[in-house]
Amino acid sequence: MIKTSPASDNCQDFQAVVESGDMLDMGQGPEAIVFLHGLFSSPQHWRPIMVDLADRYRVIAPQLPVDQRPGRRRGGIQSIDELGDYVGHLIEELDLGQFVICGNSLGGLIAIEYCLRYPNRAAGLVLAGSAGLYERGLTNRVRPRPTRAFVRTMASDILYDKNLITDQLVDEWYGALLDRDYVRFVLRVSRATRDRSVKDELDRLKLPTLMIWGRNDEITPPAVGKEFQSRIDDAELRIIDNCGHAPNLEHPAAFTLILQEFLSRHMPIEASAATG
Repeated sequence: MIKTSPASDNCQDFQAVVESGDMLDMGQGPEAIVFLHGLFSSPQHWRPIMVDLADRYRVIAPQLPVDQRPGRRRGGIQSIDELGDYVGHLIEELDLGQFVICGNSLGGLIAIEYCLRYPNRAAGLVLAGSAGLYERGLTNRVRPRPTRAFVRTMASDILYDKNLITDQLVDEWYGALLDRDYVRFVLRVSRATRDRSVKDELDRLKLPTLMIWGRNDEITPPAVGKEFQSRIDDAELRIIDNCGHAPNLEHPAAFTLILQEFLSRHMPIEASAATG
């Protein structure tokens, strides 16, 4: 039986998600890839990978209801269950055929939640710096009065390539952390992520699974990726050097090559479709 949560504004009109531009949707392939972002990320962080794959697959990256919009907060997401419901309803609404689901950080945990709840839907699972076993959370690190220097340090924990930590990024995160209502919401989602362990459920995943991990990930260290691999049948782990918690953002070309290899083995495009 599919478990659903009580009605929520976050899980109602999924067509509105598409029409509002909150979802990147490219390509016309018969097979699809669904990309799920992390807590401080967005669909745009998947764009370079999606552009490279859009000539062969339909590629979709929805905005998860964990962003800074005021409507997300009170009465919004309370648990990983609800985020699993959100993605489940969205995929059903999209009426996809064969697809792989791919998630980074919080998005990885939601992808696992989806595959546990809908065991016969996805053709493959891809995890990048996924939560669900261990994640160095935000609960004890967010300060009541953040400074830009603190925000830069927080970003450095996530991103190995410091060139990606631009003044614009720091200003955006700093502005978000000045919004105390939003910070309370983020901490609530962070606690829900911390409290949702899938350790004893991973043996239920019976689909090809790929882990793509940054060797320098300080949020979910490579040992976490190795533990995922040991607990999931038919799982493989690939490590990207000089890379932190968001390999899709830091090394999109390397990420794409690894993903393409996995897709070619587990979701090959039909010859008729590939040749047109």
